[in-house]
Amino acid sequence: MRWWTVWCVVSLGCGSAVGEGGSGTSGPTGLSSEPVVSPTSPSLSEPPSEAVVDRCRYTNPFSQGAECKEYIGTGWTTEAAEADCAAPVPGAGAGTFEPGLACDRDAYLGTCEAAAEEGLDTITVFPGTDAGACGGAELGCTFLGGTFTPTEACDGDEEPGGVASADAFVPFQQVCVDPLPGDPPGDGPGGQVCTWEAVSGATEEGRRFVDYASCESIFSQRPYYPYEVSIPVDPADGRLDDPAWVEEFGWVTSQFEATSCSCCHSDTTAPSGPSGWSLDDEPVWLDGVDDDGLAMLAGWVDSTAFGAFAPEDNNGFDRSTTGVPTTDVARMVSFLESELARRGLYPEDFVDTPPFGGPLYDQLVYEPGPCGDGQGLGADGTLSWTGGPARYLYVMQADSDSPGVPPNLDLPDGTLWRLDVDYTAEPVPSGARYGDAPPGTRVAYPSSGEAPALQPGEHYYLVALLDVYQPATRCLFVAP
Repeated sequence: MRWWTVWCVVSLGCGSAVGEGGSGTSGPTGLSSEPVVSPTSPSLSEPPSEAVVDRCRYTNPFSQGAECKEYIGTGWTTEAAEADCAAPVPGAGAGTFEPGLACDRDAYLGTCEAAAEEGLDTITVFPGTDAGACGGAELGCTFLGGTFTPTEACDGDEEPGGVASADAFVPFQQVCVDPLPGDPPGDGPGGQVCTWEAVSGATEEGRRFVDYASCESIFSQRPYYPYEVSIPVDPADGRLDDPAWVEEFGWVTSQFEATSCSCCHSDTTAPSGPSGWSLDDEPVWLDGVDDDGLAMLAGWVDSTAFGAFAPEDNNGFDRSTTGVPTTDVARMVSFLESELARRGLYPEDFVDTPPFGGPLYDQLVYEPGPCGDGQGLGADGTLSWTGGPARYLYVMQADSDSPGVPPNLDLPDGTLWRLDVDYTAEPVPSGARYGDAPPGTRVAYPSSGEAPALQPGEHYYLVALLDVYQPATRCLFVAP
């Protein structure tokens, strides 16, 4: 199954616009990114009674499956719950709000108990009986920062299946092609145009990303889902009557078109319609970007977790300041800040806005705890982890940061050894040996030589990822 079909994270898509042991924290939101799993709980096999305020039934836009959310916290009012049900998860259409009712529990995989803030507790019920969907439900709860309680349908001894090769993250690849007929020679070898097929990737300035790279890989690198936004039209808006503004808007549009943003934010390239705002929307597509998104693009809200190429490796496009890669940071910031000011918004309005990235950000700030049962390093050098077969394995110094997304966050300082599974191969089950590379894998770090010896009695950080940004185990072990 496609594990990220349950990723509920507010992201622009181009952004560039997770059963683990121990305990952990995930930053200022106070929500852990650990998929905390509690034993099958009889108390949740029946709907909560006096605590239930209301329920919301909706279709998850990622899995296309039915879900139900209960509003059980003391901070909920009927009005607030109904407002939440209008957009129960990012990208979803309005749910069916039913006050005073609990979710049905005739046949379901489990529940996810979470709280956005104190008093606003919710329980999401995942309907179904297919045990193969249990891993996706548990991972979805991870991204909600909740505690997953499985039913008997998900409480067997079978290990989760991991991420199959057909659904795996396709690694970034730089492609070099001849320029389109009539276009000038490129800056690459032999006059070719070279472009990273990657989120945060950009082709040469003045060209369109979709003309020189494929979007297919992009869709494997970030969750894509279609949803529509309406473009407000103000008859008194005079921007299009201002030649200087029109010229700058044209340049901004061309900058976006040169990036992989155009894969998900276009009527013509997105597989099932644009993911929110579209570069094809008229009269001013930028009006379709919400306030937080526009602030992120301008660099007022942090989006470091999305990752970035160095400008010299990305045709001069820089994403170190702005949410969108650009060849002229000051010019892009000036235009976007003027658009925010036109909306009456200023940097101080976003001081409390959390960084973009959802689970990607949680991963960066995660603090691991001790390994639990079935996790760690054996005396024979065998690594053990829980949560399913892995595509990426790390052994790091105990004080290392958690790995994030490529191209610049996936090899933290302090990494001692990293094993990558080829995206065309199946993931490796628990039991890989430290330093070895089983068939279908390669040692990504160190790039040459043997993995350094681990010192007995010292603590080390073990990370097993189901795939990029999808942790299975993150814990500290003591070398035997």
